[in-house]
Amino acid sequence: MVCSTKATVLLCMLMSLSLASAAQECHYVISGKVLDGQKMPIPGVIVRLLKGALGAATDTGGNFTIPGVCPGMDTIAYEAISYDKIRFAVNIKDDKVLNIVLSAHDNQLSEVVVKGEKAQALNTVSHTELSGLALLQTRGASLGETLKELPGLNSIQTGPSLSKPVIHGLHSNRVLIINDGVRQEGQQWGSEHAPEIDPFVANKITVVKGAASVRYGSDAIGGVVLLSPDDLPTQKGITGDVYLIGATNGQMGAFSGLLQGAFDKKLNGLSWRIQGTLKDAGNFHTPRYYLTNSGLKEGDFSANLGYKWKKMDFNVYYSQYYTKVGIFFGAESGNLKELQEKFAMSTPGIPSYFSYNIDRPYQTVEHQLLKATTSYQFLNKGKLELTFGRQNDIRQEYDELTTSNPAAENSPQLRFQLITHTLDLIYTQESKNGFSGSVGVTGKTSGNTFEGVRSLIPNYRDYNGGVFAIEKYSIGKFTFEAGVRYDYRWLRVYERNPTTLDLYNVTYQYSNATGTVGSTYRYNDNLSASFNVGSAWRAPSINEMYIYGEHFSDASFEVGDSNLKSERSINTGLSLNYKSDKFRATVDMYYNSISNYIYDKPALKYRVLPSGTFPEFDFTQANVNIRGVDAAIQYDFLPQFTFQSKTTIVRGYNESIHDWLISMPCDRFENGFEYHLQKIGKLKQPYVSLENVSVLRQTRVPPNSDYVPPPAGYSLFNANAGFTLPIRKNTLNINFAVNNITNVAYRDYLDHFRYYADELGINYILRLKYSF
Repeated sequence: MVCSTKATVLLCMLMSLSLASAAQECHYVISGKVLDGQKMPIPGVIVRLLKGALGAATDTGGNFTIPGVCPGMDTIAYEAISYDKIRFAVNIKDDKVLNIVLSAHDNQLSEVVVKGEKAQALNTVSHTELSGLALLQTRGASLGETLKELPGLNSIQTGPSLSKPVIHGLHSNRVLIINDGVRQEGQQWGSEHAPEIDPFVANKITVVKGAASVRYGSDAIGGVVLLSPDDLPTQKGITGDVYLIGATNGQMGAFSGLLQGAFDKKLNGLSWRIQGTLKDAGNFHTPRYYLTNSGLKEGDFSANLGYKWKKMDFNVYYSQYYTKVGIFFGAESGNLKELQEKFAMSTPGIPSYFSYNIDRPYQTVEHQLLKATTSYQFLNKGKLELTFGRQNDIRQEYDELTTSNPAAENSPQLRFQLITHTLDLIYTQESKNGFSGSVGVTGKTSGNTFEGVRSLIPNYRDYNGGVFAIEKYSIGKFTFEAGVRYDYRWLRVYERNPTTLDLYNVTYQYSNATGTVGSTYRYNDNLSASFNVGSAWRAPSINEMYIYGEHFSDASFEVGDSNLKSERSINTGLSLNYKSDKFRATVDMYYNSISNYIYDKPALKYRVLPSGTFPEFDFTQANVNIRGVDAAIQYDFLPQFTFQSKTTIVRGYNESIHDWLISMPCDRFENGFEYHLQKIGKLKQPYVSLENVSVLRQTRVPPNSDYVPPPAGYSLFNANAGFTLPIRKNTLNINFAVNNITNVAYRDYLDHFRYYADELGINYILRLKYSF
């Protein structure tokens, strides 16, 4: 296995370094205070030493302390929602006190942004971010699994390898993914079509929960996932990170490396970064059997080049993602009797073994992104930014062969190619007299072509355009925000008459206006409340309108409806945030009313074809409401002990049939303890944690609405431990985790393969991050 071989060699090199060199004394302390433009303290600012991989968050008085700092050159970074980032070089020779003033900038409004620490800087969003140690503890997982632990988020799955994020019960085309400022475009219409993105490209992941159409355009009914890499370095020299990850379940190995640098003298202002990831896994296993043909292979690459000249910035970014994913054999059925027997069986009834080989059925995905950005800062500190993006997405699906023709053995049954171009022009207004905001124009065009031995969706081309304006006003303890947007979409579908084989086309036009208003009130440094109302809309996607055929990758037969109407959403949210030195809590409540909600409804009938027998799902519409509560609590009951609790509750109701809405997430409760110290000998910031994840059975479904009743609830125990080891001027972060410690056999309601198989059993994971 290429991936595991490289990982082993690099691991040996790292271990040799750690043994051959004595770890130096790292005893310096960097502290300081962070204030806003009115000289008020800002709580929750993330302060990080990029090279030393150390950090802290400011308390309610804006104070921070970073102990255990190594001597030498490093870069310190300050980050907070609603404020401009600051980073600069610092030469650490002794203890330092660094007091900083952050300038406010415009933010997206009326959205709940999920970020790891639930610390709020005055604005209308409830926010936290996944970064630092919390992000390290997810490395090696897919994007859907990475975000699953955050309150309000789940993942919809098709087996162990394919998942996508679910925000407040909504997923797929209702959740946008923004990769370094560019809207990710791919074949995202299938539940088994996971996002074509490498999570290693981001050092911070932010999730926007709620109607985000005003800023990001149509489709953002559920929310937005923002993947943000670190800014390119500005100091001369070369730095980097190396990740090595191994897991017992699937015998998975992953390697990811990043190298970056900057120039000086005649090339001053020029900086660069390259990054790549390799991942290989064999058949995953449940507590009782292997999931045959469930392996995956992945290879990713990205490069970034930036140049700063006076008040202008230029940036070019390119990334390529490739994956090959096997489809579980146990989901295949030759006839109706066999399919119904599999629905009733507790085990798949097929051979169970481990292998790295991936046989048919499987799918391959290749995604390429080219992004070019330029910006100019005016004398009034306003900023104009132009971003161009080109994406090429190729998806090939290799079904199980039903012919003995050798020529067909290496040919896909389905091939889709989607080429997308985007262009965004945005002006950001610098904060002045309490006012800040932004205006922008966005455009997108895409064309999809289909080839294959059987039809699934037709070729199409669409054009999208939008214009928006957002304004924020801060006065005293209040912040008020409002925004409006208008979008237009033109879609042309190309079809062939099944009888005459003549070509013809159908054209659709959609347009809508959206708006958002919100406010935040900060009672004091500890307590704040935010209220917002936002509208969003989404035109039906091509698969919802025209899909017709079997899907081997999720073992179903889907039928679209070309008469579907656009969805329209009104989302109301209330967020409460409290933070003190020992106690932190966030509660988000929401009510989302969606008219013409589109979903794939189990038809409770079967399609018997030469290629197999499949349960049928028909796309239909209904007026629905989705409401719920997300809560997160952290309590430091002792200096070294922290209690953490997260709750996610979602309720979906189908107003058209006066009954519950299917496919809503189950109630989820996570509770755990963490023990952490500043250091043990030469080990910095050691920690160990234990958590329980309890998911209740989904009982709120209409009677006789699915092929198989919702599975029972389950309770899992997970553990994490780790530390940071200084090695000369570099650092080695080590994390060891055990998931599903008691090896519980269970099935998850949001996994399409719950009809056929259990979820994964116990998994031991070792993660190493070497920063130099």
